[in-house]
Amino acid sequence: MIFYKTVSAGNDFLHVTVEDFAKFVRTNNGRALGVTDLSKASKGRLAECLCQRQTGPGADGVIFYSVGKKEVQFEIFNRDGSEAELSGNGMAGISALMFYQGKFSDRLVLNTRTGPKTHYLLAQDGANFKLKIEIGSPDFQNTVFFPFLEPGKYAYTHEQITFHPVSVGNPHAVVLLERELPDDDLEQMGKKLEGAAIFPNRTNVELVLARGHEDCRVYYYERGVGRTVSSSTGSAAVFAVLQKIELIKAQEDLTITTPAGKIKISGNPGISIENYSKIVYKGSYVA
Repeated sequence: MIFYKTVSAGNDFLHVTVEDFAKFVRTNNGRALGVTDLSKASKGRLAECLCQRQTGPGADGVIFYSVGKKEVQFEIFNRDGSEAELSGNGMAGISALMFYQGKFSDRLVLNTRTGPKTHYLLAQDGANFKLKIEIGSPDFQNTVFFPFLEPGKYAYTHEQITFHPVSVGNPHAVVLLERELPDDDLEQMGKKLEGAAIFPNRTNVELVLARGHEDCRVYYYERGVGRTVSSSTGSAAVFAVLQKIELIKAQEDLTITTPAGKIKISGNPGISIENYSKIVYKGSYVA
């Protein structure tokens, strides 16, 4: 089974066509892994195997896609086999791959679980791409992800951790820190919120130290993955919350500093991310 690996702002993803997945299902290797049909359960099982860094190619997630004349169908599964509604860096990876292969010239539309998302090629240098990724509008009233919401209330506390819930197509809990904390403490907080029973679909967590629109650092703890060096939807969630509570002005952009570099977020009218993606390699998974 052929796959491509991409890295977008520090997150790595594997990309498999739906056609190659279907062929793999019919092989002895597919059956040996318990990948026996075209269901989401089989896609999740394969994602678990592929994402293993010791026994597989290793990644934060797997994207299954098919290419049409005007758009690309997009599904994403996390390292633990769970399906995600959306991933900004995952979308950037498949967009970079489509531009790299010449399937689209400077613009493409991804059909995701949360609707169509338009992405633009800003610059290319070989296998390196600068992209504009559409995330969409934030939703502070999503009672599917956050059944505990109360009218007019935007901050909640769970086990002494105060957070701001927001959906940008997937759920996020944004925690504003008053001071720097050790990584071990941040990981404990992220893990505690990510799997808390108050979130029926679990949640992504962003732990934020913000001193202004150009001085913001975030610790990302992603649902189904754990600690990651960046997240485009997580960055969009941080941007939405900081605007909501007026820590940044309505027309200001936000720059987040991550170990993978700086992420620039803008919101006019919907939220978009300036993303850097790279095609790393093409491989064949035998199992």
